[in-house]
Amino acid sequence: MSEKEIILKMYQNVDMGIVGIDAVIHQVQNKKLRKLIQSQRKEYELLKKNIKKFCKKYKVEDVELGSFVKLNSNLMVGMKTFMDKSDNKIAKLMMEGTNKGLIQLQELLNHYNKHDRRLVKYLEQMIEIEHKNNNELKVYL
Repeated sequence: MSEKEIILKMYQNVDMGIVGIDAVIHQVQNKKLRKLIQSQRKEYELLKKNIKKFCKKYKVEDVELGSFVKLNSNLMVGMKTFMDKSDNKIAKLMMEGTNKGLIQLQELLNHYNKHDRRLVKYLEQMIEIEHKNNNELKVYL
């Protein structure tokens, strides 16, 4: 897998995390959980900002998720929380999204030729953050 492909997928991974949080945050009733999720969103924004530097270096363009993906995320969250807006349900949705992201990031790391050590380190850092995010959410299950 080329650097361009890796960077595109990294960017979209983080962007999907932000989209997912934006879709669920208004459903969160617990102040501590809301604060935690908002904190995780800030982490994703920082990751996105740093990935943009890789985009510039490798001339990766058209990285934004489409509006259909964002709409679909909003609809799915709405359906899944229609009858249950409990902390447990919100944490579970967040963890499911994080796990999908973790799987994708690990696949990227495993299939990357690892020519750019900075890119590898950043992928590893992203994986660590995702694990941390999951651990923070576990107490709400």
